[in-house]
Amino acid sequence: MELTIEKALRSGITAHREGKLQHAEKLYRAILQSQPTHPEANYNLGILALSSNKADEAMTLFKTAVEANPKIEKFWLSYIQNLIRFNMINDAREEIKKCQEIGHKGEEVDRLKNLLKPGYFKANVVSAVEQFYENITNRVISDAALGWFFACSFDKHFMGIKALSKTSKKEKYSYKNQRILSKNDRDLLQLNSTQTLIKLNSEKSILKKYDYLKKLINTGDLNIINDSFKEEPKTDLGCAIKNTFDNETVNLLIIGGGVCGLFLANSVKNWFGDRANVLVLDNRSRNSNTREPFKREWLTHIPVNFFKIYKPTKIQPLLECFGTNGFIGIPINILETVLQLSCKDQGVKFLFLKTFDYSVLGNNLIDLVFDATGNRLKECSYLTSNSAELAIKIPKQNTNLNYAGVKQLHNHPGVGADYLEVVLKPAGDFHVPHIGDSQILVHMVKITGIPINLMQTTLEEVKKINSLNMFYVWSGVLRDEINEGLILINLLDKESEFLTSVINNRITLKALLDNNSDISNYLNIDINNILQMLSELDVNNQIKIEQPFEYSPYANLNPGFGLIGGKRVFAIGDSLFCGHPKVGNGLGKHLAFINDLLKKMTQY
Repeated sequence: MELTIEKALRSGITAHREGKLQHAEKLYRAILQSQPTHPEANYNLGILALSSNKADEAMTLFKTAVEANPKIEKFWLSYIQNLIRFNMINDAREEIKKCQEIGHKGEEVDRLKNLLKPGYFKANVVSAVEQFYENITNRVISDAALGWFFACSFDKHFMGIKALSKTSKKEKYSYKNQRILSKNDRDLLQLNSTQTLIKLNSEKSILKKYDYLKKLINTGDLNIINDSFKEEPKTDLGCAIKNTFDNETVNLLIIGGGVCGLFLANSVKNWFGDRANVLVLDNRSRNSNTREPFKREWLTHIPVNFFKIYKPTKIQPLLECFGTNGFIGIPINILETVLQLSCKDQGVKFLFLKTFDYSVLGNNLIDLVFDATGNRLKECSYLTSNSAELAIKIPKQNTNLNYAGVKQLHNHPGVGADYLEVVLKPAGDFHVPHIGDSQILVHMVKITGIPINLMQTTLEEVKKINSLNMFYVWSGVLRDEINEGLILINLLDKESEFLTSVINNRITLKALLDNNSDISNYLNIDINNILQMLSELDVNNQIKIEQPFEYSPYANLNPGFGLIGGKRVFAIGDSLFCGHPKVGNGLGKHLAFINDLLKKMTQY
């Protein structure tokens, strides 16, 4: 039997090294059926469990390996590291003592021992962040350049020459999606963040789960709009810092409570637990200690795998259940809602005020400050040299987006130079991409909430008139019962100015057309025809039109050297660069960036 087990172990290790993980796991488990405490099989199976994000299972396996053969140092190291991962700090310190008493005194043992010292841990996490940002400029440019190439290859005929001035809007046309709630609905909305997540996870119906999340947003649920200091209305930033941070933990201040800020807060708190305190600030607030509801109903196209590392297991099935083909799919405002509920469930603190006095950030309690405001933190200065332009050569490539009704018109390989040259010109703390002397700038408007059964008809009509890529048609990746589509429309300056003047936030398409009988005088005939067609097909009055926006890209070439209130600031999300909505190099790239940052931070 011993020979058989030894052979199985060797075969398992070989399969493990060759990446045949399922076969390796099968062999390890076969060994444990005969010898449940076999140390090497338990340890190797624990390594496999960790690679599958099953840290709780790995804990038991590592512990068994240590107890079966305490003379092997690597068993101790993995067990203690997993205890730290679960923030079982006192247990980890006890196991370090036992490990040393047995005679293990290598460098890795000393490293773990030092890691459990508060000062050492804090210093190394901060150092990891600083190291991560040291050589990040090339990555920022590479990720951002996808959008620049797309704009110049697909949207070139609509490249604007000026940014729009702010135009007053007709408030009477604003659209609010308020609902009359039943008593049962009102009872559901009385739950706290933890209870709400439990309720959402226990609901079997995808449609009911999705509708419940929409109700949380549209009815001003207190878990979404209230901060952590609602019962202390005179709390300012200085007080919030004192009430959130202490000297024994890593203390993170995240400015901006959108997807990226919440994504980072979730991950840090989930991984470090009580060893980290997180305070999130947001100024989208009309009244102190409350924030405006999440508004962006824009469908997402983010891989599920982004949420399988560093995130609470409580929200993973919730985020995965709505989408298809390995994508999340849910609109941004629902994603933000789930992430904020999870943050509050874990003990992340929030402060919502119209304005903040950032002069108090000199407080020594704060270890790290992140700018997740999407380039809206005007009080922050990024220490960059603005005297030099930077030429970027983007390799030409063929891009097939026929599914969206568009075709690449320019920058094909083999035509002229084999690259597109973009010049980054300084503009304040950032750099703005230009083609020749023209800034990359495209005006667009987004049509959302299109019933999925109308998308094929819409695509067919668009293809007949889309020689210049005026329209971009996209069907979401949600499950059939909740899926929908959207259209992005390129606009000329005057068209964008007109729509900006008559749309406040978001209105139904029918409301736009009913309240502007002369709209055909301002918009291209093809745009008019598509809007009229959609309005006629929209029997439930659910298609909406957003306020026009600009794709006016920029790049932060010094994202690790921001300065506010005497504190160093690190940029994430749109504070790094803004992505093109048609090529998906915005949110997806930003979340991948944050996960890579977390990988660096969590090595300690």
